[in-house]
Amino acid sequence: MRSIAAILSIFLFVGCNINRTSKVLADVESYISDRPDSALCVLESLDSDMLNTRRLRAYHALLHAMALDKNYIDVTDDSLANVAVNYYQKHGKKKYLARSLYYKALAHYYAKDYEVAIVDATRAENIARESDSLYLGFTKVLQANIHDKNYNSMEELKALQSALSVYTDIAHTYYINVAKMLLGRSYINNDRYEDAELIL
Repeated sequence: MRSIAAILSIFLFVGCNINRTSKVLADVESYISDRPDSALCVLESLDSDMLNTRRLRAYHALLHAMALDKNYIDVTDDSLANVAVNYYQKHGKKKYLARSLYYKALAHYYAKDYEVAIVDATRAENIARESDSLYLGFTKVLQANIHDKNYNSMEELKALQSALSVYTDIAHTYYINVAKMLLGRSYINNDRYEDAELIL
């Protein structure tokens, strides 16, 4: 009887810890865009023992990749993103898979591995198109940056036009302005000066 009670106590303790960690991570996700420095501090201070399920490790890895990016820290290692991708390919929300693939592509972009980056970005785009409009816009901008590095100005232009369309659809003023600035530069690179002047 005592052994059964002890086992039940362990399960309750583990369950409470999992719920507590889930709440911490969900809280971080709620303010990660507005306070990325605070988010990064919390994520990096979490005890690894608290991340005791695959779901928690994947969620933490995705948020960690997001926080690093939003703090302008260029990551060239895709290990964080891979933890998230490997989990969200089979479990969880599709938007988290789209975001995981985006950060995997971004890591390859920063590592100057543009061929791999465009493959991951295309996978991210296909999933984000159905699940996450904001990250669809991010992915199109990333694709544009990759095309720019490959001196493919026409594809860069198309990707930025798509990004602007996405941001306009979701009425996100800040990213609309970013896309317009990038699109204006792309028009100049394509010798379309009147279009550049109009949008800038």
